[in-house]
Amino acid sequence: MADEKDIKKVLRKLEYGIYVMSMGKGADGNAFTASWVMQVSSEPPMVAAAVHNKHKSAWQLNDLDAYVINILPESGLATAKTYYGPAESGYDKLQAKDISATTVTGTPRLNGAIGYLDCKIVERVKAGNHTVFVAEVVGGELSHDGPILTTSGSKLHYAG
Repeated sequence: MADEKDIKKVLRKLEYGIYVMSMGKGADGNAFTASWVMQVSSEPPMVAAAVHNKHKSAWQLNDLDAYVINILPESGLATAKTYYGPAESGYDKLQAKDISATTVTGTPRLNGAIGYLDCKIVERVKAGNHTVFVAEVVGGELSHDGPILTTSGSKLHYAG
């Protein structure tokens, strides 16, 4: 079997976008920086996001029916860092933030993002120490186009 350190080095070469996922209702909701996000179907449009089982966000998503993927511009590193790291202590990351509710699910979205996807959870799949939240995209908006924040552009890596 390959050395675990070697595997982690290779896994860090996988390229991801850096997003802020939000959930819940209004300022009482929660948000976190996520990179393990991908599209999994075009008809209907569906996405999946993997969230570590020990994080408060995973616990909340198990009780909710929707989440939002907020797409950050390439210059959005400061925003990503605002939501980076676990929130097991229960602090509310959306308090005093510029947010509004999506029109379909009512989930909070960040007004400073270049776009968002409003997602209705349709399946939860256990995958090792993570849960993959599969969702149908039921709404979205792109306020302006341009490059997005990525793992290589931000040096924010989450691997293994």
